[in-house]
Amino acid sequence: MKDTRNEIVSIADELIRTKGYNAFSYSDISTRLNIKNASIHYHFPTKSDLGVEVIKETIEQFKIVTDSWRKLTLDKQFKKFVTMHDKSNKKHWLCLMGALSSSTDTLSPEMLKELKKMGTVILDYLTELLREGKEQKVFSYTSDPKTKAYLVQSSLLASLLLDNVLGGDTYKIIQNGVLEI
Repeated sequence: MKDTRNEIVSIADELIRTKGYNAFSYSDISTRLNIKNASIHYHFPTKSDLGVEVIKETIEQFKIVTDSWRKLTLDKQFKKFVTMHDKSNKKHWLCLMGALSSSTDTLSPEMLKELKKMGTVILDYLTELLREGKEQKVFSYTSDPKTKAYLVQSSLLASLLLDNVLGGDTYKIIQNGVLEI
């Protein structure tokens, strides 16, 4: 039995990453699912409610994935983090943070709050990983862990954006540069 609510969230996530938040409508989702817009409104009365749920689901998935990495060595965890968008890149999708960042002036306060939470969750995980790696001499970098986390995350976010514009192996070039830690 299909779960309409989860399918709606999944399609909205895809549309945000491919078209952008402001470029899709409930009609895009209802057409794909062969349902009425009212069915979507039943689960998500507003587009903002749907956007919040997409962000919350992404945060939850990130936590599940990174928790599963904790048994790995620090360098392998870092590589997993840096390569986690490989599938998205092959589909020419942006990461959710990158896809929503250009729309922050049009997002609801609730969506902005969740987007900030997502950024914090990601950067806190990465900062701690880099801090531990530096302390254990697994990683060799000169900046403080938080600065390095911001540089890594912004490079990865930009790599997806640039690859969509420039093509070729832009994403891989940036990814390989980030892995040189």
